[in-house]
Amino acid sequence: MRNLRFSERVSKGRPIFSRKADNPVRVPLGHLTSRGCPICFSATASFTAGIALLAIGSITIRRTHEWVEVPYAAIPLIFGLQQLVESLLWRNLPAQDMATHVLTIAYLLFSNVLWPIYVPVAVWLLEPRSARRRTIALTVAAGSAVGLFFLAAIIAHPVTSAIKGMHIKYHVPHHHDTIAVAVYAAATCLAPLLSTHKMVRLFGIVLTASMIVTATIYLRWFASVWCFFAAVVSAMVLLHFWRGRTPQKDGRRG
Repeated sequence: MRNLRFSERVSKGRPIFSRKADNPVRVPLGHLTSRGCPICFSATASFTAGIALLAIGSITIRRTHEWVEVPYAAIPLIFGLQQLVESLLWRNLPAQDMATHVLTIAYLLFSNVLWPIYVPVAVWLLEPRSARRRTIALTVAAGSAVGLFFLAAIIAHPVTSAIKGMHIKYHVPHHHDTIAVAVYAAATCLAPLLSTHKMVRLFGIVLTASMIVTATIYLRWFASVWCFFAAVVSAMVLLHFWRGRTPQKDGRRG
């Protein structure tokens, strides 16, 4: 019975070959949908998302009218670059060589260092109300602190990545994991939720929902899976420039 159907091989715990690596990967039961198919990420998924986001990012940037809009408009484009880095990492794993090490560091600089600083700053620049900008500035401070914390951890300790359970698991040795994750989430999710722009708040709501889903189902692979979801969600940035920038009626920059 060499040619078992896919579902039969899963139920029997047989190895299933994945295009992400040359080695067979067993599918944990916790990562099966109700139909028995694995929830899978791959080089192809990351590459496709990356190319699509580069295109969306180029559109959003062209639709900006002021320089303060550019950082927020560039979010999909930067996520596109990050997904392309991960697609290369998928191709190189499971090898643990210099290329893997460099790609792992590059990815973690995006996910752990850049985003908790960049997202609050981009939202802060976009915000027209002085009072609300002062509140968002608190998330900028929090994001800068946690971003520098992760940067120090990446510099001081060896970081690794490996395919585990059909996802990439990143490991950054550091203490205070719970505090770091809480501050990271507050910086990246709270900033857009505080915006007076309707579409920016909607982006924050969906981003927060994706974080909760990832933490509930994919906690072990949080860095990879949430960044993939957040990358897809970042396409919503286009809505702000497509449907108008006006916040509440009395909002003005000053």
